Amino acid sequence: MAAKEEIRIGREGEQEEEHVYRISTDKEWEELQRNGSCFGGQLDKSSGFIHLSKLDQVMSTLKNFFLNTKVDLYLLQIDAKKVCTLSF
Repeated sequence: MAAKEEIRIGREGEQEEEHVYRISTDKEWEELQRNGSCFGGQLDKSSGFIHLSKLDQVMSTLKNFFLNTKVDLYLLQIDAKKVCTLSF
């Protein structure tokens, strides 16, 4: 298995992302409001990563992972400059 490549935002030749997006369930949102932080859902916990999307990935993420979700979802916009390292 190949190691996941870590890249910096604004890597040479790429447009710098101003924001990244997190699709969160109502349970995750409530935890974030209550505790000031949240480590995400089951996929995040099992993989050890918080999964984020670029804006152009949000719709495909919704279709691939949340299509039959029966709970409220929240789209969180995160300042990409506050995220030190992203892996795509």
